[in-house]
Amino acid sequence: MSKLFYLFLIVMSAAVVVPCWSKFARHAGLIARNYRGQAIPQSMGLIFIFTYLPAALWALISQLITSGLIRRTFMITIGLGILGFIDDFWGASQVKGLRGHFSSLLKGKITTGLLKAIGGYIICFLAVKSLPDSNLPLNIWRAALVALTANLLNLFDLRPGRALKVFFLLSILFLQQIQSEEMILLLFPFLFTALVFFPWDLAGKGMLGDSGANLLGGVLGLMALESTSFWLQFSFFCLLLFVHFLTEKVSLTQMIKRNRLLSFLDNLGRQHKGRFQED
Repeated sequence: MSKLFYLFLIVMSAAVVVPCWSKFARHAGLIARNYRGQAIPQSMGLIFIFTYLPAALWALISQLITSGLIRRTFMITIGLGILGFIDDFWGASQVKGLRGHFSSLLKGKITTGLLKAIGGYIICFLAVKSLPDSNLPLNIWRAALVALTANLLNLFDLRPGRALKVFFLLSILFLQQIQSEEMILLLFPFLFTALVFFPWDLAGKGMLGDSGANLLGGVLGLMALESTSFWLQFSFFCLLLFVHFLTEKVSLTQMIKRNRLLSFLDNLGRQHKGRFQED
């Protein structure tokens, strides 16, 4: 019965929060222009906080999920979500990539993106240090994996629906490795809320933003640490390093557009697909 109520709570929260936050964002002036110049609600990714919190509270009360896992997920969700919101609202859009933020630092300018990267890593470190078999070198590496996964979705969040498609893909891959029911229950608030928001994102009615991309990526990174073998984690970490290195050199959007399969998947489901081809 407690599981059914947990799922009901998530479904109801997501169904209410998505349209309500969109209206609130417009009234509060949380508006940004997307790559096509359209003014739409930004930082829609904060909806994941508002669906996770009541679900986490019930899961804790009913002992569906252990307190340690809830605490680690809470730190990632709240911490990365708020840091992403700060970068969404005050960040300088002309500074791109980790190299761009560190270059600005060398010039004496501290960007919100750099603060998000440093602060995000600290949050990830604090979250993973309570994992089993923890020691300092392992925690440094684990925090890097979670932080890079958080930034991975941010790298893809340049076109409507793209980051969520990556989130769905990685969720499916990690779900194949999960043997613990509580890990599946933990993912459900984020997965279902993403499904509810997905049509809005595809239609360009709301911007996921760093608040959502970093938050979802962080949850996936934590999920990888909690539910997969070390060698799978290490392989995933190498892939993360490769993607980050690659995107510092070339445009991810241009790479996707030049590949027929990736371009098809990228545009799949978008409204006015042809008009979203511009870079």
